[in-house]
Amino acid sequence: MKLIRPTTITDAMLTSSTAPENDYAAWAAGTAYVTGNRVILASTHRRYEALAASTGVNPSTDPTKWLDLGPTNRWAMFDARVGTATTRTASLQAVLAPGAIDAVALIDTDAESATVTLTADGVTNYTQTQTFNIGGVAIDNWFSWFFEPIGRRTTLLFLDVPVYANGIVTVTIARDNPADTVSCGTLLVGRQLSLGDTEHGADIGIIDYSRKETDQFGVISVVERAFAKRMTARVVMATDSVDVIHRALASLRATPVLWIGSESFESLTVYGFYKEFSIDLAYPTVSYCSLTIEGLT
Repeated sequence: MKLIRPTTITDAMLTSSTAPENDYAAWAAGTAYVTGNRVILASTHRRYEALAASTGVNPSTDPTKWLDLGPTNRWAMFDARVGTATTRTASLQAVLAPGAIDAVALIDTDAESATVTLTADGVTNYTQTQTFNIGGVAIDNWFSWFFEPIGRRTTLLFLDVPVYANGIVTVTIARDNPADTVSCGTLLVGRQLSLGDTEHGADIGIIDYSRKETDQFGVISVVERAFAKRMTARVVMATDSVDVIHRALASLRATPVLWIGSESFESLTVYGFYKEFSIDLAYPTVSYCSLTIEGLT
């Protein structure tokens, strides 16, 4: 079990991006806005809709006049949520100066491939390309060969990035067809922490927030909503690391991090919070940590 503690991306860290930030016109203090007008605010990188007529009312300061619609397109993949996404046709590239990091993760992403490059002082010290395509289900007949859709993962992990305090990280996400749209829910960079080895028997699933209602005539209506991944796992760890791990987990309460139960299974990668954890000091050399993790929507 590993976790990645995310680095919060600031304006200074995002040195360039090919994703546009032109969702709507920029808010201007001298403009008279009426109900329904939409703007973006450069200082917050968020979109707002006018709830009432106003002039000179900063959208980030008065929720009675402005409704927060979420992040702008450029910043959607940095907002610590997987339900929002940055999109661009053909390819999407972001160049970051995040400081000392050793991991890059792409979550809830729709594309064919991704390349991560790290340079320091003008020298390329790391570059790796991975594919989102996984070949679909087992192909054991001609019908499947021609008609089964190509399987595609939505998460990619780059866990061998070398640490450079002045490193420049370039992430390029691409589609094979230039007419297709790249979508990235979360681009996460940060530092890894190893908790130990995940035992067999981890429990995984989702929490579905869709609404299902039945009226007086027995007619069922379904409103599809977001879902959150969940995972319950037990980790075997060295007893002499108990204090370090206990302090680390306690410091991460109410903090979204990327939990990696196993690199072999995408379903064991959850971006979210732990609801609870408990450590069993079982033996002089080996102890156990039980975690219940709930993903973000």
